[in-house]
Amino acid sequence: MLILCAGLLAWLAPALLPTHVARAFPDNCGLHPSNLFRNGSMAPGHDTPYGTVAREWTPFVITGSPRFEWVDNEKWDANGAQYFWSDSVPFDAGIYQTVWGLQPNVYYRFRIGYSHARLDPGNTKNEVHPSMGRQVGVDPFGGTDPTSPNVIWGPALFNSTAGMNPPELTMTFAARADKATIFFRGMFTGASGRAKVWFDVACMEAAPNMPTATAVPPTLTPSPQAPPTRTPTRPVTRIAQGPTVTSTPLSPTATRTWTRTATSTPTPSTTPRYARPDVTPAPTAPIDFTSTLIGLGVLSAALGLVSVGTGIFLWSKA
Repeated sequence: MLILCAGLLAWLAPALLPTHVARAFPDNCGLHPSNLFRNGSMAPGHDTPYGTVAREWTPFVITGSPRFEWVDNEKWDANGAQYFWSDSVPFDAGIYQTVWGLQPNVYYRFRIGYSHARLDPGNTKNEVHPSMGRQVGVDPFGGTDPTSPNVIWGPALFNSTAGMNPPELTMTFAARADKATIFFRGMFTGASGRAKVWFDVACMEAAPNMPTATAVPPTLTPSPQAPPTRTPTRPVTRIAQGPTVTSTPLSPTATRTWTRTATSTPTPSTTPRYARPDVTPAPTAPIDFTSTLIGLGVLSAALGLVSVGTGIFLWSKA
């Protein structure tokens, strides 16, 4: 009998005492103080060119022109929800928030806990439709362009009845900077009727059970900064060419000497052009004109004396 009672108790225990399941996010995490999102409950906020958007959130539109509104008809908590819609015109749009104070290479996880994508064909009845989709993404470097290749997108969720915590709208990622930008995206491929998307209960927290990620460079080189390998080359080149184009005033002597040498202007100077020993050049003419002139003078004097002697001799005979 005792064994029978023990077996019956073991069979009923799961129903009477449900096993506690550890959750990735605390209950009512949109309002929880540990939530890394600012205004995760989508409380009303500010006007934008696209319409009214929840405080701390920014709208983005990739295609189409949906209208953004804050509403309290489809929501999870008392603060309402973010809503955007379009009548029959396709769109690809959503909201994003940049979260600061992150640790690079540490894992974080986030989700949009309450989301609906429905089509109202005109009978005020919101229906699941294959033209309606939702998606979440993150730029782990903190960029705010949803079309950037740095953005990591989760799987697109189309034609789904899931409105509460669908696993496709939860993501874990490794931060690559001290900030990351989270995107909540709604897509409408086109159909007759009003396409509607609601977002509420955005939650984000660190994932301490995940190991530290290996650092990797961004997939997109920031612009317009020059590549790091070229940065030190340019100053070195300028320094090496400095003496040629320097604007530092030189002394008059240095300026004249440099100018004449550089422009090859003839300058009367006794300074040798090349640093070589002084060598007397060998005569290249076949006759030494100085010695020749002296010889002619001596010869003329001798002929003069001969002429005078001859004259005296002839005069004495006369």
